[in-house]
Amino acid sequence: MKRELLAGLLLLAMAGGLYLRNISIEPPVVDSLSESEPDYVAREMKTRSYDANGRLNAEIAADTMFHYQQKQLTEFENPVYLVYPEDGNTVWKVKAKVGELRDNRFLTLEHSVIVEAIEPYKPIRTIHTEQLNLDLSTMEMETDRQLQAFGEQFQMTGLGLWADLKQNHIILKQKVSATYETQ
Repeated sequence: MKRELLAGLLLLAMAGGLYLRNISIEPPVVDSLSESEPDYVAREMKTRSYDANGRLNAEIAADTMFHYQQKQLTEFENPVYLVYPEDGNTVWKVKAKVGELRDNRFLTLEHSVIVEAIEPYKPIRTIHTEQLNLDLSTMEMETDRQLQAFGEQFQMTGLGLWADLKQNHIILKQKVSATYETQ
């Protein structure tokens, strides 16, 4: 009986030793974010961006924002951008259902994109398209998609657009059709 008790205690001690060894060998679990998880999320976000001289150059509002620091990427749901071009006096309002900002410079907007000139007497007041790229540094925007442009007493459609918001210069690339109202 003493032998069986001694063998049982020895077996129990060995099992306990193996258990403790496994616990100490396992690496600690680090609670870090994967690349697919945002570093931070903002809801009902509104922010302003200023240049080096303290002049307002952009305002943004979005229902939701996801920021990925390592990728230098920010994703927006229902973004609305107010863009103030340097040396340009027209304020542009750009909105869409989805937006993505890369390197704090390259803005891509998709799904129901609308560009509006806030100043009332500009020739082109509104542009509608499904996708738009905007370089916030050069204030140039571009799309290769179908678009509609509206102004006072005219409407244009085309395929593709390039625009310099600083110079208020807009070029429709191809398949341009325009309708003018005369009085």
